[in-house]
Amino acid sequence: MRKVFYAGCFDPFTNGHLDVVKQALGQFDKVIIGLGINNKKTRYFDRNRMVAAIKEVLAQHNIQDRVLCLAYDHYTGSTAIGHACECLIRGIKNKDEFDYELSLANYNRLYYNINTLFFLPSCQELESVSSTLARELYDAKDFKALKKIVPKTIFELLDSQCS
Repeated sequence: MRKVFYAGCFDPFTNGHLDVVKQALGQFDKVIIGLGINNKKTRYFDRNRMVAAIKEVLAQHNIQDRVLCLAYDHYTGSTAIGHACECLIRGIKNKDEFDYELSLANYNRLYYNINTLFFLPSCQELESVSSTLARELYDAKDFKALKKIVPKTIFELLDSQCS
């Protein structure tokens, strides 16, 4: 079985993240989504609630049998290897993200001997979608726009936290 590890904060999980997962399923048997901890960031949304909501999204898209979602606290490379993944996957939306993503990929290849496969958005509408944008829309209470960039279950979770 060919498995890959998709690490991130997913704070929140967006339609762009879902797009990367679906693309990866076209090439691999199983995707593991790992919600890690980034000490440079403060989470907006509870990690365990986000894991549960992502699992609901996966079920709604009928891919729950091929995608595992979990929270983890260790280094991404070691976690991926511990789950017998052959590589990491990442999404890159634009050239501004490339240098950062390349440095992460080089680190994981050097210290964990695991490569990173990059995916581009499958459609133009996803090129500007990010968790940062979702949080900005959430803070501005622009729920009409937010609803367009996150899956329905994620929107409902965010909406319930705002109430």
